[in-house]
Amino acid sequence: MRKKYLLITCILMIGAVSLMACGKKSPSSEAATETTTAETEATAESDEVSTVATEETEATTAATSKSTTEATIADKKDEAKKPVSATGVYNGFGDSNSVEVEMSNGEYKTFIIEDEKVMDALNDMEPGTKISFTYGALEGQANMQMLSVKKR
Repeated sequence: MRKKYLLITCILMIGAVSLMACGKKSPSSEAATETTTAETEATAESDEVSTVATEETEATTAATSKSTTEATIADKKDEAKKPVSATGVYNGFGDSNSVEVEMSNGEYKTFIIEDEKVMDALNDMEPGTKISFTYGALEGQANMQMLSVKKR
């Protein structure tokens, strides 16, 4: 009998607490809700402004990178031009077919290597070696191709 009494009392208490929790809101909770709503609206407005700014930035970036990419890819005309002579410091291979050179003006450039003789000559050099070389455009590539190289 006692267990039934405790069980019924617990069920009633849980029900009463549940009803109180789901009841009418107090004035302080309504003010908090209004503040939260105002904050949400302000956040939504800033998100809209941010989205518009981001879309404009992405469009500008896409247009800029498209024109830059189109301008830097070599074609047949570029490849047919006379090779350019330059000097710099050999910094080593970037991967199996490209090297990095610090040009005499301080700019770093990557050059593609396709000629076996040039590859062998560079393999025999230590990074930091001063070199003189010729380079030219390679169709379909943004980086120039190193055509010849020798130590200075």
